[in-house]
Amino acid sequence: MNAILLFITLVAAPFALGQISQPEIIVDQADSHIFPAVWRNSKTAPSAVPLSGPDQPQARALVEEALSHYPAEVLSTSLKKVYVVAALKYRGVSTGGTNSRSIVYVVSHPKYTAAQIERIFHAEYSSILFRNHHSQFDLIAWQAINPPGFAYRGSGVAAIKNKQASVRIKEDVHTDGFLHEYGLASIEEDFNSYAALLFMGDRALWSAIETHPKVKAKADLVIAFYHKIHPTFTLAYFHALRPASATP
Repeated sequence: MNAILLFITLVAAPFALGQISQPEIIVDQADSHIFPAVWRNSKTAPSAVPLSGPDQPQARALVEEALSHYPAEVLSTSLKKVYVVAALKYRGVSTGGTNSRSIVYVVSHPKYTAAQIERIFHAEYSSILFRNHHSQFDLIAWQAINPPGFAYRGSGVAAIKNKQASVRIKEDVHTDGFLHEYGLASIEEDFNSYAALLFMGDRALWSAIETHPKVKAKADLVIAFYHKIHPTFTLAYFHALRPASATP
């Protein structure tokens, strides 16, 4: 090897080793092997229905758009794969999405709008980050915002089974610091509700932030959490995700 070639090899190697891997988007698989082995039992019993061929390009594009909201450094350390399927079921309930330690599962169904599919992704991915960086979350401050004596209902699965999983924005729960009924299920679902809508630049969320102090307080805690994960995530960053007509 001549001196020039050796120099190029030595210089290029660190860059190759330092390449940041990005999540793999998979839209054409739905067999049992897409789920972690520990899930494949009679109790969890996960199952999925594959997307039809014509629906796959749009599904991929929607996930790519959702992923664009996150720095590559964040994605590379927390998300390996995103599966998009036509239907998803586990623990006896049908759901729009779920997540494992480093995988997000999203349902793309004809009855879902593009915004709803993207919202599912952001909510599920926020669960992964919530678990991975739980020490960065101000749990005491969050619980102090909730009404005195309040207790979450149990879990997202239980909420679905009890038909208490609506994610339609409900103004009558804003006073207590919640966005919708599903947010009452667990602290994780409550957190998800804020994270997903912040990344969507949702008009109704920002309206609630501007008019309900407890909603603003929780939104501030979510933004602070994300900022600790990566400095890109500032209040200005989330403001910029709002529709132009909704920006002050």
